[in-house]
Amino acid sequence: MINLANFIEKQTNKKVNIFEYKNQELKTNQELITFNNSLYIIEMENENFLLNMSNYFYLVYQQNLDHNILKDILFNLYEDINIVEYKKHLLIDSKTKLDININTTEIIEAETYSNTYIFDLDKVDNYEILDLKIELFNKLLPTILKNNTSNKFITTKDLILYRDIYISSKDMSICKLIDFNKIKTIDENLLYTGINFIENDLNISKTSSSLFLHRNTLIYRLEKIKEFLNLDLKNFKDAMVFYLSINAYFISKSI
Repeated sequence: MINLANFIEKQTNKKVNIFEYKNQELKTNQELITFNNSLYIIEMENENFLLNMSNYFYLVYQQNLDHNILKDILFNLYEDINIVEYKKHLLIDSKTKLDININTTEIIEAETYSNTYIFDLDKVDNYEILDLKIELFNKLLPTILKNNTSNKFITTKDLILYRDIYISSKDMSICKLIDFNKIKTIDENLLYTGINFIENDLNISKTSSSLFLHRNTLIYRLEKIKEFLNLDLKNFKDAMVFYLSINAYFISKSI
């Protein structure tokens, strides 16, 4: 039975116990199988036993997640990793930091034809921190999906920004400080240009390449933003106010 247990664990990536079926009532984590013309119970152990604390963790999100296909892709991309299903998410854990980035999401999307987001949970030492990060990710997921169509590799720093955007969109006192009526009159391409400029580290060359814009066109658009909103995106504080305000506007618009 040890070989059978090993085979099932490899297929499901979960720890299992196997014992003979004697007409007992099955628990929610148990299933019946037939092996060598006999009935056995497979009992899935608590998923926590498969998680290696003090490792680096990554959460892979797709709307219609096919765990088996994703596992095959990830095992082909990376060595010495553990892949588990935890709290309805697919987690990767590794003893070392993996070379996972936006290119990884593009590779997975090319294989699965499905939008893919990867959240770098960083090094996690205990379940409390792991659960906290996953809970925050779940809470902010609608905000991430509505406001992030380009960079689908999300770090903890990104999550902090999304949390601030989420709060800005829900807090009525903050919303009153944001002139949504004025923002509403501005061409959305102009607004997205400003967001892209900020996400490209306020770098003209990087943003021009990203948007396939001539640098003079980009500079013209940044000047128009300054003219309309009195925000100079080359200034850190102005850029931060713009980033939070415009993303909060887009969230409020889609609710």
